[in-house]
Amino acid sequence: MNQVLSYVLLMPLILWSIFQPALFLNASQVDETINLAIYETQKKASLQGKYDSALYKEMKDYLVNIHHYKADQIKIKGTETVTTRGEKIYIEFEIPQPPLTVIDVFKIDNSKPYKIKRTVRSEYTGTT
Repeated sequence: MNQVLSYVLLMPLILWSIFQPALFLNASQVDETINLAIYETQKKASLQGKYDSALYKEMKDYLVNIHHYKADQIKIKGTETVTTRGEKIYIEFEIPQPPLTVIDVFKIDNSKPYKIKRTVRSEYTGTT
């Protein structure tokens, strides 16, 4: 009885120690992928002076291919009017948050998304 009780009491700690490193690694890889996708899109948008549907599609396709997100769960909004050199253009990005702890794996409602807002200066000069 003593062994069973100690096993039952230690089981949550054992499960946490087994799965937590993998979940942390997954979350950090998702974060790095999102940062990379936003950075690459910011470079292109900076040269164009705005964000457009082609850039949004490229970013969504990248995240769908890498992390198998559903495209309709990714929400992207940015400056869609042409902005001249030196002015700020922004992008707001919302994506489902990956599980960060073992408890999150068993939750049904994982509606808390990552929300990221970034700005960059436009490099668009108006000439092609």
